[in-house]
Amino acid sequence: MRLLPTLIADGPEQMARDEALLEVATETTLRLYRWQPMAVSLGCFQEHASATAGLPAGVQVVRRITGGGAIWHQHEVTYCLAGTLGQDGLPGRARDLYPLIHGAVLAALARRGAGLALQGASVGDRRYAAEPRCFASPATDDLVHADGGKALGSAARARGARCILHGSLKLESNAWDGAAVTGCGLDWEAAAAAVREGMSAALGAPLLPGDWTAEEIAAAERIRAARYADGAWVERRAGLRP
Repeated sequence: MRLLPTLIADGPEQMARDEALLEVATETTLRLYRWQPMAVSLGCFQEHASATAGLPAGVQVVRRITGGGAIWHQHEVTYCLAGTLGQDGLPGRARDLYPLIHGAVLAALARRGAGLALQGASVGDRRYAAEPRCFASPATDDLVHADGGKALGSAARARGARCILHGSLKLESNAWDGAAVTGCGLDWEAAAAAVREGMSAALGAPLLPGDWTAEEIAAAERIRAARYADGAWVERRAGLRP
């Protein structure tokens, strides 16, 4: 499994890079990244006005290609796994990625002293209408703390057999999520190591450092301009659809 370098970039760039992997990557790929500046991402089908009503002025808002609720990206390890369902250790259905990946990352976190558990059943506002925050409504197989705060969640998107899995492992909470989030208790490097270790174990594949191809970079530039850097698309998903 190819491991791409950690990228620190803004929301539109990160989302365009992930969609480029879904569109043109030819090998199973994992990447971890950080947001600069911090941003809030909306789920692909989330209503913009209600989801952003409580945000502080000036916060960058981007839309994900994956579903779910709004996520405040600041103190976290963000990951994207891209591959073909049924190949290279990936299950045949996107929904089966959650217990597979989350269970393996949970074990890797536990080896580092993080006291988390798998969420037994989905709770909260699953349509993210009255409660737009993704981490306020833990889903089955998310990772949660004993105090009820959510620490890790993922969302998958498939196009035919191609699939990406977006995920966020929280290091600590933020002013917007408050008690809905409980950090995993690790720093960024230790948490990132746990994600890498868990992904490798889940798919039964060693991680081999690699780099972006010219085709992937070109696709990301095109996708960013067409969607993620377009304010109308972020607000209404107007024009091109993901």
